[in-house]
Amino acid sequence: MRALLLLCLVACTANVDIVGDPEEDSAAGAGLTEADTQGADADRSFIEARVCASGATTFGIDVSYHNGTINWTSVKNAGVKFAIIRVSDGDVFQDPKFSSYWASAKQVGIIRGAYQFFRPSQNVTAQADKMIAAYGGSYTPGDLPPVIDVEADGGLAPATVAARIRTWVDRVKNALGVAPIVYTGKYFWRDEVGGPTSFVNNPLWIAQYTSLCPDLPAPWQRWTFWQYSESGSVAGISGDVDLDRFNGSVADLLAFANSSTMPPPPSGGCTSATLNKDVPELTCVQAASDQKWYRCEGGAWIAKTSTTGCASTYGWCSSATLGRSVAPRSCVQAASDDKWYQCDGHGWVQPVDPIAETGPAGLCSASYQL
Repeated sequence: MRALLLLCLVACTANVDIVGDPEEDSAAGAGLTEADTQGADADRSFIEARVCASGATTFGIDVSYHNGTINWTSVKNAGVKFAIIRVSDGDVFQDPKFSSYWASAKQVGIIRGAYQFFRPSQNVTAQADKMIAAYGGSYTPGDLPPVIDVEADGGLAPATVAARIRTWVDRVKNALGVAPIVYTGKYFWRDEVGGPTSFVNNPLWIAQYTSLCPDLPAPWQRWTFWQYSESGSVAGISGDVDLDRFNGSVADLLAFANSSTMPPPPSGGCTSATLNKDVPELTCVQAASDQKWYRCEGGAWIAKTSTTGCASTYGWCSSATLGRSVAPRSCVQAASDDKWYQCDGHGWVQPVDPIAETGPAGLCSASYQL
């Protein structure tokens, strides 16, 4: 992996969310700002960290019904190794070509994946369930993990958008058993989602149309997929098509598609059921199951009698409303002000969406309403 530091100037455009399928969209990418898609060509306000591929890359496309009738054999013969196919635009519009594209891609031997244009202002659970249903209710090794296409804010505050993305990601992950891929642009993720760091263990699909290496949003330091053009040409498809690269060889892509479990956390670490996420080595968590402390050591949880030697700690939170402590991710409606709060392992945080039962720490492990 190489990071190139380049100076850049600003020219951002506003993002407007709409309801239903945008007729002018070819596929993913239509909701992002010019700065997101054009990168250094449009935004030169500060130093950027451009991240090149770590080695070989593999060619692919993403499509929706806007791409019309596709000759998948011709697409395969043109060197396309993977195709990511739209399931729906939010909860309202089901892509009419998804089922046929999904079956045809597999039939000719193209590795397939599915993405959903996420509408945070619409029913999040219903959107997640559409994606789960698209995969038949369980992940099948050989397919790519599902993708949440994050490029619309629905007029909502960044913290709310981030919380609803978390609800979708957690619901899909829990149902299918794989970490969903996050598709987004650097500036949209920073400005409209608030740049949350809790999605760092989800593979990144970066949208940026540039001849340079892509510029990544924090906290990601590596891209898994890169959408580098919205106006490509591929035999078997009439008109423009989105072009993508996978950060790895064909063998790497096959290995990625054939993994039926969460990818390991960067630089080692452990998966915490209490926190519902991966954590780095030497993280200590007070488990929801028995309230005892455990430290991540060598990829395994080791019981500890204290938090000595912990790089970071996540403990239970004391609730005056309940008169007792509750586990991390618990959500409580406080008697003092009727507002909802979530225990993030360090203290009480907001905002909490009591309908979606999610907050800054993800899905509520338990909800306590007045």
